[in-house]
Amino acid sequence: MTESVILPNGVSVSVEQTVPVSVNPDRDLHGPAVVRAGNGDILLSHQDSDQHRGGDGYVHQWRSTDEGFSWKDEGPAADWRDRGLDSLFGDCALAPDGRLVMFVQRREPLGGDAGILATWYSISSDHGRTWEEQGPVDDSDEHAAMYVRSVQTRDGVMYGGVWSRHGSTLYVSANDGTTWQKRSVMFPPTYPDFEQMPEAGPPFYPHAVFCPDGTLLGMIYHTPPLHRCYTTRSTDNGFSWAPIQPRPELPLWAPRMNRIDDDLMIVTGRDTGEGATVAWFSGDNGENWVNKLIVDRPAHRGSYAYTDSIALDEDRFWIFTSSPQSEGKGDIVGVLLRLDR
Repeated sequence: MTESVILPNGVSVSVEQTVPVSVNPDRDLHGPAVVRAGNGDILLSHQDSDQHRGGDGYVHQWRSTDEGFSWKDEGPAADWRDRGLDSLFGDCALAPDGRLVMFVQRREPLGGDAGILATWYSISSDHGRTWEEQGPVDDSDEHAAMYVRSVQTRDGVMYGGVWSRHGSTLYVSANDGTTWQKRSVMFPPTYPDFEQMPEAGPPFYPHAVFCPDGTLLGMIYHTPPLHRCYTTRSTDNGFSWAPIQPRPELPLWAPRMNRIDDDLMIVTGRDTGEGATVAWFSGDNGENWVNKLIVDRPAHRGSYAYTDSIALDEDRFWIFTSSPQSEGKGDIVGVLLRLDR
């Protein structure tokens, strides 16, 4: 098991410790998303459902006031079971004004991807202790925004990658997450490998991250038999995009990019060959991804290796991942990486 790697710049990255966050052998806990609130607390939300694809599903929220080493259960952050709907995958972002924005996927219970009824969003003005439901991200078409992932902020504008039947897109907000507008299509359904997109098929998990050089890198993943990521890049804050690049060297299911520091990027996700959560690193603005690190290899089968990450300090970095602690379901753990420079 590769628990440490040495990057081309000489930095050593190693797994320091693993911390359980949410463990329940009777429920499927999956798809963690993390954010640091304006008061410094770290919030983590995840799918809590009967099965991997939902059923009796809601967004479950946890809070850490000690930098991720212990967690308090805060219960449902979004729950529409009384409306006959699942609410899954609550991705959160900190707005420039200090409020939090949460994006929640609404589904028909056990309806699969075809049962997605669009993504709605909520806003919190008290660091996530209460949430006020706003409505659909895009009310022009219920399928225009099926999921929002990895929202970034730059110069007061919030940017989010959106999975859509109309092409995976970039949405932005210039008013602290109060309203959202489509800016551009990153990954159009006219691309040769993307013909299933209008039927809510692959590819999945579109998102975009600002690189150290200021460009915006978009990434998406196509399931087997293609089993690879694709990237595209924007030099004008997402108004236009370079040609799509297939990335067969990155067979990373459910990728999630992030910035570790001013020079280093990370992408995490599921490696089906390893049966593990893994991380790859880039020191050249996402042009190349190197030095695969095994982050978490669960002992049991179930929902695993969906991820999100957040910096602890300049030398430590959390990866939160789905990791079944018993057979057949899913749980959430945090894995702390250490960087020795």
